[in-house]
Amino acid sequence: MAALTENRYTKHRDGIITAQPVKAAAHIYKGSLVCADGTGYAVSGDDAAGLTLLGVAIEECANTAGGDGAMSVRVQASGVFSFLKSGAITQADLGAVLYVKDDQSVALAAGVSNNVACGRLEALDGTSSVWLRLQL
Repeated sequence: MAALTENRYTKHRDGIITAQPVKAAAHIYKGSLVCADGTGYAVSGDDAAGLTLLGVAIEECANTAGGDGAMSVRVQASGVFSFLKSGAITQADLGAVLYVKDDQSVALAAGVSNNVACGRLEALDGTSSVWLRLQL
C-alpha cells in the first residue's frame, strides 16, 4: 500500500463502549466482567485459561439458545468500577495489578490460577469491595 498523497477520511469510534459477539450458550449479566475466550467470543469473566478481559457488561445478554455470535453484548472497555474482592487486598496493595476471579470478583495474583489481568487497584471500597481501574 502506498503512502497518502491527499487527505483521507478515517472511520473511527471512541472505543469506550463496544459490541462483542457472545459465545454459544453463554449468559452474561449486566455489571459483570466480560472476557474473550480462545475463539474470540465474549464469555463471563472467570479464572480460566485462555481468557482476555474485554471490559464490563452494560447490559445483560442471554445467548443460551444461539450459536457463536448469534447475539452481542455491549461492553464498557474503560473506567473505574467497584467489584468484590477475593482474598486479602489491603491499602498497601494500592496500584497493584488485579486479576479476574469470577464475573463479579477480583483478586491479587496469589488468589488466582490463570492470571487473567483486569486492571489496577484504584482504592478500597468498604471492607468487601475494591475500585478497579480497567486496563486492557
